[in-house]
Amino acid sequence: MPDISALKLDVMPQSTAPLGILPAVAAEKYPDTPFLSDTPWRTYDHPVRDFADFARAVDDYADRFWAGGIRRGDVVAVVQRNHIEVEGVMCALGKIGALPALLSSAMETGELLECFARLDDPYLVVDSTGLSRLAEHRHALRRLTRNVLCLEETDEQWVVPLQERVAHTADPRDADEWFVITHSSGTTGAPKMAAHSTRSLFGMVAPMIMIFRDQYSPQDLNAKHLSFVHARTCAGTLASLETAMPALAIADPDPANVKRLMLEHRPTSLETHPNIYIQWESLADDPDRPFQHVERFISTFDAMHPRTVRTLLNASEHPGAHYFQAYGQTESGPICLRIVTREESADYSPRNVGHSGGGMEIRIVDEHGVPQPPNTPGLIETRSPGRMRGYVGGDPMPPADAWWPMGDIGRLLDDGSLELLDRSVEHVDGVGSLLEKEDHLLEALPELVELVLVKDDDGTVFAVACPRPGTTPDAGRFRAVAAEAGLPGLRVRFWEWEAMPVTGTSKVRRSVLRRRLAGSVHRTAAPATAPKEA
Repeated sequence: MPDISALKLDVMPQSTAPLGILPAVAAEKYPDTPFLSDTPWRTYDHPVRDFADFARAVDDYADRFWAGGIRRGDVVAVVQRNHIEVEGVMCALGKIGALPALLSSAMETGELLECFARLDDPYLVVDSTGLSRLAEHRHALRRLTRNVLCLEETDEQWVVPLQERVAHTADPRDADEWFVITHSSGTTGAPKMAAHSTRSLFGMVAPMIMIFRDQYSPQDLNAKHLSFVHARTCAGTLASLETAMPALAIADPDPANVKRLMLEHRPTSLETHPNIYIQWESLADDPDRPFQHVERFISTFDAMHPRTVRTLLNASEHPGAHYFQAYGQTESGPICLRIVTREESADYSPRNVGHSGGGMEIRIVDEHGVPQPPNTPGLIETRSPGRMRGYVGGDPMPPADAWWPMGDIGRLLDDGSLELLDRSVEHVDGVGSLLEKEDHLLEALPELVELVLVKDDDGTVFAVACPRPGTTPDAGRFRAVAAEAGLPGLRVRFWEWEAMPVTGTSKVRRSVLRRRLAGSVHRTAAPATAPKEA
């Protein structure tokens, strides 16, 4: 396995400008660098094709926010469709010194309202998608927000349409001030709102910037389908602007659309969430070979299943095709990096998440905080330049040199790489690694597109499995494979992927599954068909 610890940086590179005005700086240096999207912008009236267009969109948004009364220091909750235009909104708010809080429109409505309350009387900026999600709660919004501003025309009388423009005054925040608030995935509980500065966002992507500058060329194209409100995307926008990396943002992950984009644009790098890659596995066998030009398949949100990694790499015809994985979280930024080549994919285990690099540090401790020797499981703690600046409503952050608890269980191997064993809240004594068993089950059951093992309140484990469309789940076969994996008598509920409760990054919300299904799974045997609704 390639050791990328050589990416440790003696001198951390610095952003050339605060992120709020970086689009203008990048547009002046590299105006023609492609900055594409698969679907048109809805909240800006002109096409956005390159850095110059993106900078003009940012200025237009800033003029509209200024006309709407937003000024430096104002907190602004943003709820829009999942599209790269939300990054333009973020940069515009940052340019005038406001503090954007980017909230996924995929969040449950109650969670959105809770976030507004915790932000303490913010402005609320929406598009038509955000408005449709929140319209029935307009009376609550009057109490929870200062004003509701819409980036699209609307007939709603209680909403202020942002159609007027007044020249704004640029007054960006300092590099270490809170620049943007994003939220954690909420897979195991209510999402937390974490704040990052320009410097901490830059710390997230400094290793990636070094890779861009060393290995990429202007002929490369980096295609992404991500949650565009995620800290990873905010940092990725910074990296693209800093390095003049051509970018293609994918809003529609439907395989037919992705095939069209792959054949038309021929990106050399592709990044999305692991559960979206699973949905794209079907394209690997397409006779038109849509992935043939991809050199780098990238994922930074969760480990990918070995089957998916092999399928993607075998679908590429690039001689240097590889999978680039990063392990981290919203609060810490990436901690470990790993490269898996086509030749290595046959023996790939997603439990090994690679080596630290770029100023990142890892240690394993016991429950008392005592560091553990190599090969000894324990709690993962880290130090990194991409650590967040604080939680909204949380206690003061520990010093930068303090160790940060990742909430995961793992061990450092003799070669210095990290093996991720379990999430602390999901760990079951005597069962081993639930994550490893998920990998085993998915490997043995190719008719499934996803499977999660969930710990019930009493400590027992049940499975939720998603069959591929058009297949009939076989509960008996599942139980036999589970027994082989050391989980005899494992209860399973078959569920359609489209009905799974997921985060904006397509991670399964295990806490929601536990709440919805735990009782019914233990009362009933595995059903033969998947229900239509969660």
